[in-house]
Amino acid sequence: MAKSTQEKLVSYLKDTHALEQMSLQMTQAAAKATKDPQMHQLFQHHHEETKEHERLIRQRIEAHGEAVSKAKGVGGRVAALAKGAGAMVASDTPGRLARDGYVQEHTEIAAYELLCRVAEGAGDTETVAVGQQILENERQTAEKIADSWDHAVELSLGKTGVSA
Repeated sequence: MAKSTQEKLVSYLKDTHALEQMSLQMTQAAAKATKDPQMHQLFQHHHEETKEHERLIRQRIEAHGEAVSKAKGVGGRVAALAKGAGAMVASDTPGRLARDGYVQEHTEIAAYELLCRVAEGAGDTETVAVGQQILENERQTAEKIADSWDHAVELSLGKTGVSA
């Protein structure tokens, strides 16, 4: 049975919400995993932004008369979406933390690109505006991570005893 545009929009919103929930866990773990002040600040700052992203997407889901999935639905969505988003929690070097964070940001960028387009098709201008706002934050964070490549590599090489 074909889903209505509204049903598809809610589905994309719930997928995006699951990504934000996963990102909350990943950014918190990354901030705790690094002793470097610069890397810690990068991940901690984005963790705080992600709390706001989660709240905004939850509000959009609720505006459509739905509730965020608390257990089974979220678990399934997160598991499916995490496959390929990297395992930041298991990362053991600053380089790997940066890599996995960069991958996660681009997964979220793709999700918000799609969400905005589905919301446009559904005529939901409020979700489009929220999605574009968050999309800009995700792009900025990906750029900040990219700007930290050299620093992350230096830290990683120093940690493993390899000289640059």
